Amino acid sequence: MTTARKTPAPSPPSRQAEPIVHANQTIQHWLTHYWQKLQLPAQELSRLAITSDRQEYMRWTGKRLNIMALGCYCYLPAPRTSSPRANKSKTAGHVRYTHTSDEDTHLPSHRHLIFIEPDMQPQSIEVTVAHELIHLADRVNGTPRRHRHHGHDSIAVDEAAVTGYGLEELRRLLHEESARRERLRRERRPIRYWYECPHCGREYPRTRRYSQAVSCSKCDKSYNPQFRLRLRT
Repeated sequence: MTTARKTPAPSPPSRQAEPIVHANQTIQHWLTHYWQKLQLPAQELSRLAITSDRQEYMRWTGKRLNIMALGCYCYLPAPRTSSPRANKSKTAGHVRYTHTSDEDTHLPSHRHLIFIEPDMQPQSIEVTVAHELIHLADRVNGTPRRHRHHGHDSIAVDEAAVTGYGLEELRRLLHEESARRERLRRERRPIRYWYECPHCGREYPRTRRYSQAVSCSKCDKSYNPQFRLRLRT
């Protein structure tokens, strides 16, 4: 019997008048550069927090971060409140409403949370910052997009337009950095077990043993004991 893993609640840093940037000067430079180039609204800066620390980003968002991720953007909606965003005060037997400003950093608000992997070549850091800010711009404009194929979708086209790099150059950078992350991942968690389908011969590399019977997904999308994977010895 398996139990569902409890998802931790998001814990973003407290809002400040300025963006929260836990990253090096290179990332800070490109953040300022592309924020201006994308003409993002200044009032969103107080809602922004960016970090190069994977553990910190996971605490902020309450979500796991794939070891292969070079960058990530997360939008946190404003916490729900039971009362309207207005301050009530009584004056001479009447109720007066004093609406608070959006710039009040103590009020609940949505947040923009970004992770940037710092261990990349300078050009890759630049385009990754631009890439994540494009996601932020989409959210601000009310048109959020999901990736269909990294480097080959409309987001990649926008990334090329705003950075001035060609699509092929962006795809090359993505391939190089992804390959590097994969090498680091294998160094930390080397493949120790090889499983094989008895029917088609497809191989399944694993860092750990399967905890239960698993069959070949190529031969049958559902579990099928006829195609149960065998551990190679």
